[in-house]
This record gives sequence, C-alpha cells and structure tokens, in this order.
Amino acid sequence: MIDIQKFREQGFLYDNIKNYSDLINFEDIKIIKDKIDFIPYKRYSKYDYWFMYKGSSYIEQIFYENYLKRDVDLESADYVFNLAHKFQIDKMSSENIYPTWVFGTSQNDDIVSILNDNILKEFQKKFVEKYYSDKLRETGELFGNSNLQFYDKGCEIKLHDDGRPENRLCVFLHFLNDEWDEENGGHLILHTKDGEPIKVNPVFPNFVVLDSDINLFHEVELVKKETKYNIVSFYGYI
Repeated sequence: MIDIQKFREQGFLYDNIKNYSDLINFEDIKIIKDKIDFIPYKRYSKYDYWFMYKGSSYIEQIFYENYLKRDVDLESADYVFNLAHKFQIDKMSSENIYPTWVFGTSQNDDIVSILNDNILKEFQKKFVEKYYSDKLRETGELFGNSNLQFYDKGCEIKLHDDGRPENRLCVFLHFLNDEWDEENGGHLILHTKDGEPIKVNPVFPNFVVLDSDINLFHEVELVKKETKYNIVSFYGYI
C-alpha cells in the first residue's frame, strides 16, 4: 500500500487493490467484475470520437439504441452498430484528420446499477477520507460518477491532462481484463512530474488513482486488437 505522503507528492497511485484490504474486501470488488463479465457491455452503449480537422475540434457519437429495430433485434443491432463504429474508425485514419479521443462507454442499465452499488462508493469514500483528510470539508457531499469504458481496435486517447475542476479530488481507474497482450497496444501511459513514462498493465485487480491537484499528463495507446475495459470514477464534491 502506498503511503499518503508519497501519493500526494507524486500525484498518482498504481497498485493492486488486494493491498488495500483495510478499505475494501477484495471478494466484493471481484463480484463487481464477475457481474460485468456476464453482461455484453457493448450493447446499449455509445462511442465518442473526438478529432481535429484543419485546426478545428469536432465530436461525433454513435448510440447503440439508434440501431435497434422496432422488434428489438439485438443481433442485427450488434452488427450494424459495429459496422458504424468501423466506419468511424476508418474515417479517423483518413488524411488530415487527427483523432484525439476515441472510446466506448456502456449505458447498459444493469451495468449502471452495478457501478452505483455501495461497494465502489464505500471504497472511494474510505480512500478519500484516508488520503485527503487535510482537504475534507465540514459541509458538502462527496460523490463519484462511475462509468464502464471500453477500448477496442482503433480506440485511443492522446496525451492530455484532466484539468483542475474546483470540486474534484481525484480520478479512480479500475482495470477489468483477466489478461492483456503487450502487442494489443491500448496501455495507459502515465507521465510523472519528472517526465518519466509509466506503462500501466491494464489487468484485474490493478487500479490507478490520479490526484487532481498534481494533474499528471497521461494517454492511452492506440488499440491494435482485442478490447480493454475499465471502470472510471471522477471523485470529489457535488
């Protein structure tokens, strides 16, 4: 377990959640993963495509529900949704288009319900109470908005920081893949205050916490194959 001073000084934590047994029961977080693994998380989801063209920024999105027929033919929706995503990925590789953020977010009601269960909320609250005891306010409600994100072939996030929203304390990332081949790409790369790149192995039960005051630059490599998925939570005061 990383100590409080080191975390706050370096601005990030990259560790195995098993080492935080005083803050969370490992079997509980495994239950979350097992439940999510049982759900086809690309269904009822969306993709975001942020890109630059001739100096201007653009965002386009595709939503799974837009590809459902009236009789809710899921197999047809899967096919057309994936085809639409492939079209967008092919466009991202076109000349003069510079992709900046390309990723998917699950909007599946079952997954949203799992992520809003008390397990993650309690862990995040306990973590913040321990690692940010000097920044806690006497009034105000702590809150984390958790989402399941996924990155398949063609997805990436270029080098960026998360800004410094006034009420945000940190960002949690929980990785869910059982294994991840180095050749797949798609690794989260953290850049320390000294400019040292740290490649994160995006497998369960690894997790990352980014301090929002230090606000380190980071990126996600272009995914070449397979699908990486993780939980992201922006945590702070409402």
